[in-house]
Amino acid sequence: MSQVAPNSNRVQEFLEDPRINDSWYLDSSTRSALSIDIEGVWEEYTGQDVTVGVIDSQIDYHHKDLSRAYDETQDYDFDRDTGDISINSKYITDHHGTMVAGMIAAEGGNDVGSVGISPDATLVGLAINYSSPDISNQVVQALNAAVDLDVVNNSWSFSANFRDNFRLSSYADHSAALENLATNGRDGLGTSVVFSAGNGGIEGASNYHNFQNSPYSIAVGAVERFGDVWENSNTGANVLLSAAGHQAVTTYSNDRYALPSGTSFAAPQVAGAIALMLEANPDLGYRDIQQILALSSTREGLSDTPLVGDGWLTNGADNFNGGGMHYSDAFGYGFLNVRNAVRLAETWDKQQTAANLDTVVVEEDFYLALEAGTKDHIQATFEMDETVMVEHVRLALDLNWKNNGDLDVYLTSPDGTTVRLVYDAEGTSYIGGLRNFTLTSVATMGELSSGEWTIDIYNRDPDAASGDGSAMTGVLNSATLTLHGEADGLEDDTYFYTDEFGSLYADETARHMLQDSDGGVDTLNAAAVTTDSVIDLSGGKNTTIAGVTVEMDTPSNIENAYAGDGNDTVIGSEADNHLRAGRGDDTLQFSAGEDVLAGGAGIDTLRFEFNFSEVYGYLTEAQTLLLGVVDYGLATVSGVESFEFYDVTYSLAELTNRLGNGTDTPNETPDTPDDADTPDDPDTTDSIDPDPVEDEPEEQPVDDTPADPVEPPVTFDEVQIGTAAADALRGSSLRDHLTSAEGNDTVFGFAGDDLLEGGDGNDRIKGGDDNDSLRGDSGTDALFGGMGDDLLEGGADNDKLIGHEGNDTLIGGSGRDVLRGGDGADTYVFDLTEADQLDVLFGFSATEGDTIVVQGLEEDAAVSFDLLFKDNGSVFLQAEIDGETTRLAKLVNFEEDALTVDMQADGSAFLY
Repeated sequence: MSQVAPNSNRVQEFLEDPRINDSWYLDSSTRSALSIDIEGVWEEYTGQDVTVGVIDSQIDYHHKDLSRAYDETQDYDFDRDTGDISINSKYITDHHGTMVAGMIAAEGGNDVGSVGISPDATLVGLAINYSSPDISNQVVQALNAAVDLDVVNNSWSFSANFRDNFRLSSYADHSAALENLATNGRDGLGTSVVFSAGNGGIEGASNYHNFQNSPYSIAVGAVERFGDVWENSNTGANVLLSAAGHQAVTTYSNDRYALPSGTSFAAPQVAGAIALMLEANPDLGYRDIQQILALSSTREGLSDTPLVGDGWLTNGADNFNGGGMHYSDAFGYGFLNVRNAVRLAETWDKQQTAANLDTVVVEEDFYLALEAGTKDHIQATFEMDETVMVEHVRLALDLNWKNNGDLDVYLTSPDGTTVRLVYDAEGTSYIGGLRNFTLTSVATMGELSSGEWTIDIYNRDPDAASGDGSAMTGVLNSATLTLHGEADGLEDDTYFYTDEFGSLYADETARHMLQDSDGGVDTLNAAAVTTDSVIDLSGGKNTTIAGVTVEMDTPSNIENAYAGDGNDTVIGSEADNHLRAGRGDDTLQFSAGEDVLAGGAGIDTLRFEFNFSEVYGYLTEAQTLLLGVVDYGLATVSGVESFEFYDVTYSLAELTNRLGNGTDTPNETPDTPDDADTPDDPDTTDSIDPDPVEDEPEEQPVDDTPADPVEPPVTFDEVQIGTAAADALRGSSLRDHLTSAEGNDTVFGFAGDDLLEGGDGNDRIKGGDDNDSLRGDSGTDALFGGMGDDLLEGGADNDKLIGHEGNDTLIGGSGRDVLRGGDGADTYVFDLTEADQLDVLFGFSATEGDTIVVQGLEEDAAVSFDLLFKDNGSVFLQAEIDGETTRLAKLVNFEEDALTVDMQADGSAFLY
């Protein structure tokens, strides 16, 4: 998480811009009671160092509110096919791109106009021409160019229903471009792709467009300032959330301003919010961002009976304010709340990307007949045996029915969540080519996939007739259900609480019970709560969140707790806890176990139920405080100003002074005796302790045999060792040895042949331009090699290894690892003595010199290797060892027909 000092003075300057009241979604505006709750966030985050692309008409970057944010070195005009863009504001005829850009990053505090959502973000214009006959190709080129950006906004949609059908070969490049952004954007974390839901109103649905309903996209609806959906905003079960989209001020060409309406101007608010989230936590994957936006959006202030759509439902998740999540096909999960989103981003402890996305598919033949007037309803069911935590649901229907504009199609999950995927259209019986089109739902986010999924199809015109006058007939031949989500770690639960726990759910007593019985490492996350919380994982006190008492069945089953912006009290249990107090003047209590205790902004207190004399500790060089009680517990402490013991209270300075004066500090390095041998090179960084000297060694015969040459010891120009906290270690242009410790650390080697080592946390390790060695150790690590010939070793747990350029060696280790060599002749090593889960290998190419090395084979074992090609396109490498088949890896983007096997004398095998 970024650590920045609050700057309320600058926010006040933003709010003094002359058109600020016309940004009615801001807290200070008097035009609406709705708010995206952003002004407090601006005190710390403004989008600094985050790049947001705008695929739209050419932006007027001379505009006085945009010139500061716009980056002329990265922009491109795909209509004119040039990056040398020279414009005259007077001659820009399509102002759409300029209006979108102002919503994202209009400058604040410059005494003109209003302010964008992320005023310090970098804007990159990727210009297209909506009037060009080549517009479809321009879109593909622009999306591919956005892979170098953090976020890309798309305030456009194909006008005809089902036109952008990614199952058609003519749209294969479009589909691939979106997938490329998720897979390769942001070094594999995924570029966030934001789309406007569309402005078709009742004549269409957002779900009728594969750009808008792609699992790689975030579809945004529009809300007017009194809390209803904007009348022309497209509905659909693919809409993730909504933002202000009716008469809000933004920039217009030639230093002018406008008050436009449409989902085109709601989407860039979400793009700007993502920039703030990424500034707060740059390690978020694109899937993390989608989930945070859903969890953080608010229902309060929105209409209970929206102008269009099917109203509100509560899905079958169990992790949101004590129960399921609120959802509407008009509003998505609700109205954008930036503060909630940023607080969750700060405390998010997962990293969900395309590489660790799990997908399960069921295809069924049904052959169910539909006949107008006599059989106007058919029902089909899928049985899903596999379990994932659902994020996106996709359904394709092989349905023959001419008048598809008269159909309602519903999908019901095993938890009973029902959403409408196709709408009975007013005034027309035909809406386009529905057959085999992929429809999507995000409404079941957080539910488990296993169980029965049900399709209901209704014909709403019982008088529908065929050309000969007979009753219209049709058939559902088959359907394909695809679920995307997470299959691993389902026992590690996070229970999220927001202010709505008190404002919406105070009377729903069933939500007030928190019960976790499936084991795992679980977290109570109340970081989005603004009032005072009491969270007690020991069960000694009542836990109170947003003014509501939470009845915790077994409090100690929850290991971690994150509080919010109030003056909070957080108490751990005998387990190893991670407690984070958040903002406000908070109190943490020392407890048993090996804990991580973090204060935050405000004056925070750590309370001990011991006398000071019973406590030992010391301050590390990284200013991390370690405090413990013998045979009881040890805590890593940060962000705390006051320390209360039974007999005394100390400030941080007083405590560290007491510890520094001899209270259980680490032993000092002993002085070297005068007669001790001294090393030849006193400047060598790594030293070796001498063996003890014997009193009188016996005389030994002289050996005249020449000694073998001795390799000189490896020396480093710089050595850094991390702490138990979350460290950021940065090397130099020389040869560095950087070692992290227990936290979720970031390690950057830069130039030089570096040794970069992770520790026990979830670490992110990056090499540089030379030949580096990267070692992940335990935890879910991400290793990025860089330019040279690098060695990447994941270690334990589920790791991601990306070699990039050069001839790299990738060793996943135990766990479910993702390996991507990149350019060059790369070597992938699988040790059967460590391999306990299926690894995923991207882009293996024997023709480019890549090699797979399989180790750990018994020398006398009968071994053979083969490739398993599945009907869905998946390819697996498997070994048959003494008659038993073991799958070693899933091969993605694999284009070989076979592999050559070369068995070695030591029993290992080379495959190429």
